[in-house]
Amino acid sequence: MAEHYADQAVHKAALAGQADTLTAMLRADTSLIDAKGMDARTPLHCAGTVAVAALLLDHGARIDARDEDHNSTPAQWRIGEAPDVARFLLERGARPDIFLAAALGDMALAEKLVGEDRSCPGHRIGKAPQFPPLGHEGHGGTIYQWTLRFNSYPHQIALMKGYQAMFDFLYAESDLATRLLVNCVLGRREEAQAIASAHPEIVPELADVDRELLAKYCWETNTNYEAVELMLDLGFPVTHPERNHGYTPLHNAAWAGSGDLVELLIARGHPVDIRDPVFQTTPLIWALHDCLVEKRHPEGEFARVVKALLESGSPLEGVKYPTGHPEVDEVLQAYF
Repeated sequence: MAEHYADQAVHKAALAGQADTLTAMLRADTSLIDAKGMDARTPLHCAGTVAVAALLLDHGARIDARDEDHNSTPAQWRIGEAPDVARFLLERGARPDIFLAAALGDMALAEKLVGEDRSCPGHRIGKAPQFPPLGHEGHGGTIYQWTLRFNSYPHQIALMKGYQAMFDFLYAESDLATRLLVNCVLGRREEAQAIASAHPEIVPELADVDRELLAKYCWETNTNYEAVELMLDLGFPVTHPERNHGYTPLHNAAWAGSGDLVELLIARGHPVDIRDPVFQTTPLIWALHDCLVEKRHPEGEFARVVKALLESGSPLEGVKYPTGHPEVDEVLQAYF
């Protein structure tokens, strides 16, 4: 990873849209055009305005330069906070992709890309090799996980940005498996069930990388009860882990403090004593660690999660009582 780099003054000026400051910097030191900032990104990755992007290009910035941690281009970095900059970079010749087209509602570009690669509507943020996930080969995965949305199809990005016509086009151009998966993650029950009923082989034959959507939609970036329930109803394996870390659906749901998801997974047969491959701990320990140490989900229903796991037979190995959390300790006291 490129953690040892930090944004320099030139990156900060680019992000702030300070064209005059940038001009003076580049006149004094032309090598700053490729200066490495956070994640070894270039100043163009930080361009806050079209004027700054144009200035940097005029001074020799590489339009498709890749940062070292996410292997992503300036257009991919800017599409979230500065879509006008991303659009400008495409107009100046930046390499396009289906997510840029979807996020910008650029139908002509989408049609061109689909014409060149019929599989591109099936690309997914967080799915290698095109847009790899967090942790892939020791790096951060595609920047789209932050600038757009984790574990999402271009169809979802189109809807998120308000482009219904783009969604309709992408859906019409998608293969059957992609349509099924898109319907699943969007919670479109009738559409998903219709496909699965007409093609009973489709769910059993899904690739492992697609089955892991169940675990990913239990994770904190995408926690979605309707999507998970639908996937389970269609026959997705309840314990199938997400592959970039190997965490199971129940580990992920417990970490997020999602009482609804934890109870759903247990009801569908997810074992509570299963251990993750990295820390060799149970979902109960994950729930307690987030609740007591990381505290990433203050909204989490951790007492409910702990209660559900213990009532289903979770081992107490590694649990220290009292924890200092009143609601959790009220649940734990019956076991100590």
